[in-house]
Amino acid sequence: MELVELRFENYKAFHRPATLELRPLTLLIGRNSAGKSAVARLPLLLSRALSGPAKSPVELEVDSVDFGASFLDLIHNRTPHGAIGLGATFEDGARSRIEVWTKIQHVSEYMMQLVSAFELRMTGAPPLKLTWIGTNPLEDPAPYRLQVDDATREVKVAFRGLLPHPEIFGHLARMTQAAMVFSECTFLVSTVLARVGYLGPFREAPQRLYRFPGGNPESVGRRGSDAPALLAADYLRRRGDVLQRVSDWYQQRLGGWPLSIARQGDSFSIVLRNPMNPAVEVNLADVGTGLSQVLPLVVQRQFEVVTGKTGGIEIVEQPELHLHPGAHGDLADLYIEAAKQQGARFVIETHSENFVLRVRRRIAEKTLDPDRVSLYWVDDAPQGGSELKRIEILPTGDVSDWPRGVFSEDFEEAKAIRAAQRAHA
Repeated sequence: MELVELRFENYKAFHRPATLELRPLTLLIGRNSAGKSAVARLPLLLSRALSGPAKSPVELEVDSVDFGASFLDLIHNRTPHGAIGLGATFEDGARSRIEVWTKIQHVSEYMMQLVSAFELRMTGAPPLKLTWIGTNPLEDPAPYRLQVDDATREVKVAFRGLLPHPEIFGHLARMTQAAMVFSECTFLVSTVLARVGYLGPFREAPQRLYRFPGGNPESVGRRGSDAPALLAADYLRRRGDVLQRVSDWYQQRLGGWPLSIARQGDSFSIVLRNPMNPAVEVNLADVGTGLSQVLPLVVQRQFEVVTGKTGGIEIVEQPELHLHPGAHGDLADLYIEAAKQQGARFVIETHSENFVLRVRRRIAEKTLDPDRVSLYWVDDAPQGGSELKRIEILPTGDVSDWPRGVFSEDFEEAKAIRAAQRAHA
């Protein structure tokens, strides 16, 4: 079962209903403050709301990622009595499909959230709808109208995050034989969303010295802080295959120096070695920011290539940050290859034209299936809020419709230079 689609309405910069189709490689481009991060982080927001023991329908901090000071920050234009709509679609090949849609109301006088509507649809089962019919938002469990097919009744329901409490299945058992189906459905949803990873735009700065890890980490963590530990565990307890692949990547694409581990008793450092004289080493803390900021991305990708273990959905913001544009295409290749692994899905927010061009190039070269890629332009429309605009990449690498102004800055600058030259000739 995989997450294949996100839907949202009146959420942050987006007023009108929007749909994001998730493929193994989903790319988001657009200007600053258009709403790219709000869209990219949505799987993380839903991972708590639809899978864990949430304290409120939507929690505003998930694994140290801050979504706002209050629920109002999630509502378009911060409307005091406003509501947002959030939904997700899951598929298991062509066999089954699960759709969840919720509406969360802000009750201004109490500064609280209330699930005012909930819909659940699953292949082979009748649709289930819950609609709040109460007058007191503090009532818990609250009165809802439960509808399954044409059967309707009033029930009391408490919510855990955005999912109704399992007691709802007791009501279902008296209305339909589908209670077990819906129970399985919510379990599948929570299982998929429990595997959401996130790597933000500012990765952990390198330290000069690290302790060897006591365990065997399999993820670089939210800010990439566990990347050195993952490499050290691979160096000590495995065959060093991950370290070797990371080292080769650095040597071939980032200046010609291989990356290595320098052991100092019970501690270690991450260093770059002179290929002509390996005795000469430079601590990663003393090299350019780009080389250290990209380390967690390269480590995580190479670890998954070596072990075959994927993290499910992974959100990456600005992977190219601090890197010279010449390396952006090589970075794109890392994710292109990773997206070919079974079960891997990436949501990548990028400002790099070269990153997108490399994806288009691989499609044109027939080494990447265009059906495995989604490309969206987040358009910060001057009125009515931002919009998601799908850009279809054709098998030739061309695009079906390229929005005006996307990555056109260099062309506009060249025109301005030419105009200035003519004016002063």
